[in-house]
Amino acid sequence: MKKKQGECVNRVLILCVLFTPCFVVAEEIPSLELLEFLGDWEISENEWQDPLDFMQNLDALDAEAQTAKVEEVQDAQ
Repeated sequence: MKKKQGECVNRVLILCVLFTPCFVVAEEIPSLELLEFLGDWEISENEWQDPLDFMQNLDALDAEAQTAKVEEVQDAQ
């Protein structure tokens, strides 16, 4: 008796799962500004510049500029 009840409950659960509608929530569409920004990082077709590499180059230039300022101050004294 309990085995038949368990099978019946299983069948009901399976039917509930099968008839439960599945909703796919679409993610927000990216804005045009974001797409244009991302497009600026494309070097050529299917080649992308890594923004972190770009930032490392800026950090190196900034360090050079700081060194130059220190040297100018030392020369002025």
